[in-house]
Amino acid sequence: MTTWENAASKLKSVYALGLLILLVGIAPAHPAAAGDASGFIAGLGSQAIHIMKDAELSAADRQQRFGALMNENFDLPKIARIVLGRYWQGTSDIERQQFTNAFADYTARIYSTRFADYSAESFRVIKQHAESETTTVVSTEITRLATEQSINVDWSVEKTPAGYKVTDISAGGASLARAQREEFSSAVQRSGGSVSNLIQQLRTKVTALAASAH
Repeated sequence: MTTWENAASKLKSVYALGLLILLVGIAPAHPAAAGDASGFIAGLGSQAIHIMKDAELSAADRQQRFGALMNENFDLPKIARIVLGRYWQGTSDIERQQFTNAFADYTARIYSTRFADYSAESFRVIKQHAESETTTVVSTEITRLATEQSINVDWSVEKTPAGYKVTDISAGGASLARAQREEFSSAVQRSGGSVSNLIQQLRTKVTALAASAH
């Protein structure tokens, strides 16, 4: 798993800028209606705060609830298609479902653990703008209280029949989905084009993370 760990390490700083919003205090810079994209992001953060600050939850329970939160509010099937890139077209329906499930489990477990230490951050919804009839970008500002350094993070939010869903996050101009697509593509190439091997790597990592939560 050395190559996998190297890939995860490369992405760590990018994710640390983007996904920490789920664990911070929400203080919108302008009133956000409950039914708009900004209100959706604010509500998502509030739910995550409740999960991460519940002292009665075990690490395993916290990961499980965080995973459920992501499954409900992130368009994981769409994100999975994006990060698998050109290899998505060459996979069977079964492999696509297996990859989507493994990707969702991995994402929920690794970041529910990694971002548990970000509860002391300051977060503001600055603005939102529509990119299309269905997609809105919510711009936010996150400040680390210890250093007073601010980071701008943009959330791509899509309005679907099932409600608003997060489809991508950009921090410092870097798209998380694009960054992970490059890493996953490299992993598949190293495996001779085998998506099944990537799925197994994800499952192995999920198993290790699950064991460490107990």
